[in-house]
Amino acid sequence: MNAFLLYMLKAGLALAVLFLVYHLFLSRDTTYARNRYYIIISLLASFMLPFISIHTQSPHEMQLFGRELAEIIVSGQAEISSTAVSSAASFSWQQALLIAYLSGLVVAGIKFLYEIISLAILIIKHGQNDSRIIIISNTKSSGFSAFGYIFINNTLEPDEAQEIIKHEQKHLERFHFFDIVIIEFMKIFQWFNPFIYMFDRSLRAVHEYQADEECLSSGIPVHSYQGLVMNQVFRTRIFSVSSSFSNPTLIKKRMIMMTKKRSGRTANLKMLLALPVVAVLLILFSTCSEKITYSDVLVEEVVPPPKAPVISDAEPEPFVVVEEMPMYPGGDSVLLRHIAMNTTYPEAAKNAGTQGRVIVRFCITSAGTVDKISVLKGVSPELDKEAIRVVSTLGTFKPGRQAGVNVPVWYMVPITFALSGSKTGEAEAGQSVPPPPPAMPPSGTAPGSKEYIVTSKDESTGKTYDAFVVVEEMPLFPGGNEALLKFIGENTQYPEQAKKNNITGRVIVRFAISETGKVGNISVLKGVDSDLDAEAIRVCSLLPDFIPGKQGGKAVPVWYMVPITFSLK
Repeated sequence: MNAFLLYMLKAGLALAVLFLVYHLFLSRDTTYARNRYYIIISLLASFMLPFISIHTQSPHEMQLFGRELAEIIVSGQAEISSTAVSSAASFSWQQALLIAYLSGLVVAGIKFLYEIISLAILIIKHGQNDSRIIIISNTKSSGFSAFGYIFINNTLEPDEAQEIIKHEQKHLERFHFFDIVIIEFMKIFQWFNPFIYMFDRSLRAVHEYQADEECLSSGIPVHSYQGLVMNQVFRTRIFSVSSSFSNPTLIKKRMIMMTKKRSGRTANLKMLLALPVVAVLLILFSTCSEKITYSDVLVEEVVPPPKAPVISDAEPEPFVVVEEMPMYPGGDSVLLRHIAMNTTYPEAAKNAGTQGRVIVRFCITSAGTVDKISVLKGVSPELDKEAIRVVSTLGTFKPGRQAGVNVPVWYMVPITFALSGSKTGEAEAGQSVPPPPPAMPPSGTAPGSKEYIVTSKDESTGKTYDAFVVVEEMPLFPGGNEALLKFIGENTQYPEQAKKNNITGRVIVRFAISETGKVGNISVLKGVDSDLDAEAIRVCSLLPDFIPGKQGGKAVPVWYMVPITFSLK
């Protein structure tokens, strides 16, 4: 959803919850100053709370094994599957919602400006330099105050006019007009929210209660003051940005509050009831950053590689997979070209005829810089050193993001050093940049050792299956990843039962690509629903043969992983 609309919905939710606290616990008290402060603070807080996020670290960690593809989305609309992040239909309704909201905002804004300008014209037209009282005609309002001026109807009797002027003067002394301007301005952005109008009505009521209380405290008899109010009951206010003496919707409540017993000082402590409510709102508006680092899977018994040590205290331990992976400026092709053009074949390695593939791992920090460079698989000290050097020359990446926050992420690049004919001294990168690898094994561990192999157990047969996590040459789908995503998208069908029950979610499927390239040992790492899980397994079972992965020039079985998101739009 549009970020601005989401923010406004959060602000609207905060308004609703804070108003309920006011209505249930505070509105019946006669501590009018406290109520006024609560309403103003609630209005401001509701627009500020959505900006505050408490980032927590989930204690649950899972270690993802194998290579992760870009997310696939299967739409349940008209049996059409897509690899896009959102369908055209979802875009259309969100766009329509935004247009409707902005249209209401413009109308509310024009209305607000019209009333401000109209009041300014009245002041300019009828105002006098030596008086704050303006006599007006052709209006049904007995009197109101705005912009520091008191507006009085010229048809009032002198005694009535004096009493209403006293009342409106109390509004001016307490700067009630500024409260009204604040809430009218907020109504422009929350025009769709009924709770902003309830807060508006409550704030105006509190203003009238305060003015009434001070007028009665000055010695005016209650019965005569109530008679004056009743005489003006059929007069209506003309401006929403003013405090009006003859607001007919508040007459009954004003009468009750004039004679109600005053609340004690301890009533002010009720303000504390808002604190747990604010805490709950903060939790709702906050994000929980989960590291997707798979260590525990329900359907397999796995032996995850040891985690990399935390090298720096400046940032948290780097993520393996995040919602938005880091991106080199210009994409992977530019990254590979940079490495190829800036790598120099070490003379000592050329003379010794040393060649091979160096796999370098590094961390892309939350600022996008390259850090913690190390060799995951080396060939010789000279080639390893050159690979580390050229990676250290990489510019700033667009950092990875998790829950909307920049985070450090592991990245891996294979660099092949090859001596062939006259093209010596040239380093070429692999065909594509693999995604970040699992956590780094202990130094000195070579690929092919136990730490690089994960054992899975088939619960139905009791048999175990060993496959590599990272190999020198990862398996490749005919046509590449784009062809794989297209195949899954076109062949996945949204289960009817899941559609009827409105079940959506992300199913993560893992399978092994054997030495011959065949897909097998399919299982669900993270499921959603039995129907969706079964469909994800079914479509993966239809995959044709891959080009198998290789380790030391020999074809070996390798784990592969695909996340499939089922979404009803």
